[in-house]
Amino acid sequence: MELTVITSSKKNDDEPAVVTKLFEAGLSTLHLRKPRFSTKQLSAYIEKIPTHFHNRIIIHSHHDLIFKYNLKGVHFTDVHLERKFKKWWFLRKLRVRNKKIFSSRSYHKLSEVYNTEEIKFNYYLLGTVFNALTNTFYSGFYEHGLTAAIKTSGKDFIARGGINEQTIEKAYHLGFKGAALNSYLWKSENPFQKYVEILDFCKEKGIPVD
Repeated sequence: MELTVITSSKKNDDEPAVVTKLFEAGLSTLHLRKPRFSTKQLSAYIEKIPTHFHNRIIIHSHHDLIFKYNLKGVHFTDVHLERKFKKWWFLRKLRVRNKKIFSSRSYHKLSEVYNTEEIKFNYYLLGTVFNALTNTFYSGFYEHGLTAAIKTSGKDFIARGGINEQTIEKAYHLGFKGAALNSYLWKSENPFQKYVEILDFCKEKGIPVD
């Protein structure tokens, strides 16, 4: 089970320091999602994180920063994918520079998982899968449909939305490649401690964590 963290979408001056602690604790992938940030603001955020952790960061915007920093990869939003020429130009620059990166995109509905993609993505963020209040499936998702999609689509999925101790165990048994922590961390008083609690829970339940 690969644990991924998605940043808060809002500005938080303390967040880079917390992210650094998460990396030090073993976090392998951070999705840096700041939709309102300018290129300059996103650069400033990245530069607050030690350089040796940059290769664990996937950015959701200002994709050309991948050529400035040694980042892990980029996440394509629906808007990115709709801008055909800009997408083609970005992919061409990657090929010309022979730059190998991870790429991901999101699916919001179970029916989307069987889509044929022009780009081969390393994995897909799927959700909102769980209702954080009840720990049950969010509308549009159900056990048999998810199990079938994971087994037959030929794609790797990261469960997103409503992830906590209870739902991460469900995601593991359903066969998800991993789970993405977001609000569960950032709405708490101590995001790092919440992350440690998740690690401890997974260890207790015998859930291997990458």
